[in-house]
Amino acid sequence: MIRRERPVPEPDLLDWERPLYAHGLTCPEAPPTQVDRELTGGEVLPFGDGARVVHAPGHTPGSIALHLPRHGVLFTGDAVASVERVMLGVFNVDRAEAAATFRRLAALVPRTVCFGHGDPLTEDAAAMMEAAANGG
Repeated sequence: MIRRERPVPEPDLLDWERPLYAHGLTCPEAPPTQVDRELTGGEVLPFGDGARVVHAPGHTPGSIALHLPRHGVLFTGDAVASVERVMLGVFNVDRAEAAATFRRLAALVPRTVCFGHGDPLTEDAAAMMEAAANGG
C-alpha cells in the first residue's frame, strides 16, 4: 500500500466512525513511497538499545508497532489511540485482528506508550493498556 501497488482496503467502520470517515478526517492519499526495507515482526532494529518490531495487523494488514523493551517504551502506531481515553485505533480494516493486536501490545507491559494519535501514557501505562484492551 505504501508503494501504491495495491489499493488501501476499506475500513470496517463502527457507527460512530462513519461521520468522521465521511467528512474526510483521514489522511490525504500520499504519493507512492520507495520502501528500503520491509519489516514484518520479530526484527530488532539498531536504536533504543534494540527496538523490536511487533507485527500489529488490524488497522491495515502490514501495520507494525515498535517496542523498546530495555526502556519499557512502546510505539503503537495507529493500532491504539489515546483520545480522551485509551482505545482501539479507528478506521480499522479488520476489527477482530485489531482487537487481538491491542491485547498483544498490552501484554508487553510497557511503562510508556506513544500513539499515532493522542498524548503518550507515562503513568500507569501497563494497567491502562490492559484495562482498555480487555474492554474496561
